[in-house]
Amino acid sequence: MASAKEDVGPRLMRIGAVSYLNSRPLVAGLRRGAPDAEITMDVPSRLADGLATGRLDAALVPAVELFRGDGYQIVSDACIACDGPVQSVKLFFRVEPSKIRSVALHEASRTSAALTRILLARRLGLAPEYRPLPIDGSPGAVDADAVLLIGDPGLRPPEESFVEIWDLGEKWKEWTGLPFVFAAWIARRDVAPEPLAALFNGVRDEAMDHLDELARQEAPTASIDEAACRAYFREHLAFRLGPRERRGLERFRRLALHMGLVPETPPVVPAPVDLSLDALLDGVLAGGRLSPEQGLRLMECTELPTLARAADALCRQLHPEPYRTYNVDRNVNYTNVCTSGCRFCAFSCGSTDDPKAYVLSQKQLFEKIRETIALGGDQILLQGGLHPDLRIDWYERLVGDIRREFPTINVHGFSPPEIHHIARVSGISVREALERLRAAGLGSLPGGGAEILVDRVRGELSPGKVSAQGWLDVCRQWHALGGRGSATMMFGHVETPAERIEHLERLRQLQDETGGFTAFIGWTFQPDHTGLTHLGKAGSFDYLRTLAVSRLYLDNFANVQASWVTQGLRIGPLALCFGANDLGSVMIEENVVAAAGTSFRASEREIRQAIEQAGYQPRRRDVFYRLLDPPAG
Repeated sequence: MASAKEDVGPRLMRIGAVSYLNSRPLVAGLRRGAPDAEITMDVPSRLADGLATGRLDAALVPAVELFRGDGYQIVSDACIACDGPVQSVKLFFRVEPSKIRSVALHEASRTSAALTRILLARRLGLAPEYRPLPIDGSPGAVDADAVLLIGDPGLRPPEESFVEIWDLGEKWKEWTGLPFVFAAWIARRDVAPEPLAALFNGVRDEAMDHLDELARQEAPTASIDEAACRAYFREHLAFRLGPRERRGLERFRRLALHMGLVPETPPVVPAPVDLSLDALLDGVLAGGRLSPEQGLRLMECTELPTLARAADALCRQLHPEPYRTYNVDRNVNYTNVCTSGCRFCAFSCGSTDDPKAYVLSQKQLFEKIRETIALGGDQILLQGGLHPDLRIDWYERLVGDIRREFPTINVHGFSPPEIHHIARVSGISVREALERLRAAGLGSLPGGGAEILVDRVRGELSPGKVSAQGWLDVCRQWHALGGRGSATMMFGHVETPAERIEHLERLRQLQDETGGFTAFIGWTFQPDHTGLTHLGKAGSFDYLRTLAVSRLYLDNFANVQASWVTQGLRIGPLALCFGANDLGSVMIEENVVAAAGTSFRASEREIRQAIEQAGYQPRRRDVFYRLLDPPAG
């Protein structure tokens, strides 16, 4: 490499490099690559201060610094990231995580400190007091319920017993499905980026070619054995800022923005500006975000193979693993009494006086759960109607009885319209209803009742149901409590293509704010035996196009689920080529769609065969997309 004076210029003489082990592949060859540069080795937070005050021209600094002003630029695709457990960024709990009231944050950290705040708020619904842990201080000297350690201190945990330990890289991956970027090479705007990119990328590439040798050299200094050091470099850290890493960085920016941790700044990757199909799709695959106008362009596109290729490419970016997932659960409709009067429903009874009206007894419900467990299920989906007589205490008993009798079963229960209705007839707030159900054992919230989140459509389809904003607010409050759940869309009825996009936009905005949605599921309206039989059924072309556009538009959703229940299992393998990474549930029982004349059924064996037909390994998962079975072979 040419000298720093020839390649970089005088401003490049001031470079800040992190002194932790995780940065060694990015900084070990810096002095050879820029022999005349003034290189400062320090902890990330001090380097960030040096960059902010102008004492440094470029530095390997916490990624969050990129979002704290517009005076910085990423100048290299060399970074410190992880795509799962990172090992050296950990939160040590002295009490049960749900009971913490105070957290000590290592003052060397800024990105990890922000990530800690986000995870505790969004995953547990907590806002503890945050206290500083001095860079050279001992964790034992700080009185706090939890302690964040990063870098080498995190790699060598303190000699103290802890109730629980979170690897923050692992928690982020479980939550978002994306890599996490801890640090990047950032320079001030007045510094030319090209020479810096050549320098930093070259140092990284040379180190990657000699990673085992580097591990052998660094292991004694880090006080770990050579094998552990090699595994740390090769298995737990990533050093290239690719499209998936940029998506993870952008997801982090949006969550930090909504929590007030950073100001409004431009996205990591600019949104595509051209409405031509190829330009739009190329921009999305590069990490850009579709605007509503661009989404509508795709929703009206008839070039289905082109949409499929783009949606599949994005899905493979987000899910490079060789498998696709499914679940085994049961949809239990605990009552069919519903006062909402939805014109699209063929299942419910409008009054308790109807001879067909029912509320399941505990005996009936428990028999269904036992059968579900016997068939390998781990969850029941509890959904009913807006019953006029059932109050919050009835639902608390229902959930509590299930959890006491079947502690291993997750209760995925009560759509947002049901929650809103339960709160209203009980004379309590939505927040109180959610808190009480969560305390009783409610595990996750299904996204039913969304239909189309546009009030014009809702007024025509389901005038007795909660408004679009009310649906979103139930989800927002559930997420604020640390709860998670799915989001849905029923389409192919009275909505326009623009209203489908408006629905997706509202979901994307809420996901930016809370990160609480686990997956998106879209399905087509089934008109038979409803008040809308004249509309006819949406076919597979419309379904697959909408599925592909949903994957491309919902860039902050980790998972998109196929709907074989309305389209038939023959569409399953195709859906896995149109952006879906999950084939949904075996669904031991389903009544609502069946009441409209559509009754597709499939065994677990058939679901697995459909996944294999698409060229993937089938893996069973739970509602949070945690794998439940070992890999094949």
